[in-house]
Amino acid sequence: VKVDDNQEDGSVILICVTDEKKITWLKDMKEISSGDTNKLTWDLGSSTKDPRGIYECKGSSNESKSLQIYYRMCQNCIELNLATVAGFIFTEIVSIFLLAVGVYFIAGQEGVRQSRASDKQTLLNNDQLYQPLKEREDDQYSHLRKK
Repeated sequence: VKVDDNQEDGSVILICVTDEKKITWLKDMKEISSGDTNKLTWDLGSSTKDPRGIYECKGSSNESKSLQIYYRMCQNCIELNLATVAGFIFTEIVSIFLLAVGVYFIAGQEGVRQSRASDKQTLLNNDQLYQPLKEREDDQYSHLRKK
C-alpha cells in the first residue's frame, strides 16, 4: 500500500500495489470495501480531517502489508520553542509586577474622605447628658392595664 497525498483538492489516496484483479480494503482489521472490488485506489478524504488508522489491501491470496496512516493537520497551532516560552514567562512576570505596583500605590493613597452621617455629632443644648424623648402616640400598648 502506498500513499498519494499530492492531490489538488487535498485528499489522501491509498494505492494498492498488487497484480491481482480483485482486492478487499481493510481499516483497523475491519473490511471497508464491499466485498471483492477491482478498485486499486481508496480515497481517505481530505487531509484536514486528520485521517488515521491501519489500512491494508488484500487480494485473493490473502497476502497484504499494512500501512499505518496518521495525519495531524494543525490549523490553529502555535509552535512552542524556547524563545516563545521565555517570552510568555517574561510577560507574565512583568504583568504581575505592574499589577502589584498599581495595587501598592492605589492602596497607599490617603484620599479625601467623604463625610458620613455616622461621623456627624448631634450637639445637645445646655450641656445635657441625654436628649429628651419626643412625644409618642398614646396607643393601647403604651400603658399597663390593671386587672
